[in-house]
Amino acid sequence: MTAAIAVRDVWFAYDREPVLRGASFEIEPGSFTALIGPNGAGKSTLLRILLGLLAPERGQVEVFGARPGDRSHPIGYVSQRVRLPATFPISVFEVALMGRYGRLGLLHRPGAPDRARTTAALEQVGMGEHARRRFGDLSGGQQQRVLIARALAGEPRLLLLDEPTAGLDPAARAGFYALLCDLQHDQGLTVLCASHDLEVVSEHVDRLVLLDRDVRASGAPREVLASAALAQAYTFPAPHHHGEASR
Repeated sequence: MTAAIAVRDVWFAYDREPVLRGASFEIEPGSFTALIGPNGAGKSTLLRILLGLLAPERGQVEVFGARPGDRSHPIGYVSQRVRLPATFPISVFEVALMGRYGRLGLLHRPGAPDRARTTAALEQVGMGEHARRRFGDLSGGQQQRVLIARALAGEPRLLLLDEPTAGLDPAARAGFYALLCDLQHDQGLTVLCASHDLEVVSEHVDRLVLLDRDVRASGAPREVLASAALAQAYTFPAPHHHGEASR
């Protein structure tokens, strides 16, 4: 079976400062994987490489056996929260409809099939009844659901998310990952999500990939969370017990 994502010995640097150093891993089709690691570990850079926005200096990357950016394998992308003024005049439906533009090409206006697909995508994320509301009036969690609908409207095989729960409260974060899990199972989507929510995301994913410039650990969530590599990558402080006098 062709891997959904294959990353082999990938190197990348900004101004000669290495961000990725020989990163290698594979992701199976239809799986839900979380990409974890400290700030500056290279997670966002790797997602940009998978999108075809950056090219690795060394190594090889394939998405369903093709080069990143190949339109025969559409990728849905959800970034961190989009911040718009609450009064910005754009509706929930209009934001989700943007996901169809990649398929339409320049100078083509959305037609009835595009609108129907957008409506279906909003229903899939539980936002169908909010289609006419102004996007800026939604809560952070609702906005992120609309951005998932925008990605789904493009009918992707692969969904990439870059710290999508930043700024959301704990309940909204848990609900967001549960939604991703449902979409993965119901639609057979391959999902790769860069996240700092170690405990919450681990309850929903099939696999964790610990990235700190290179891949330090990869496997079932329980194994990676219990690994020495996790503590080394995050440099957790020594245990602290509140109330004990300092000595």
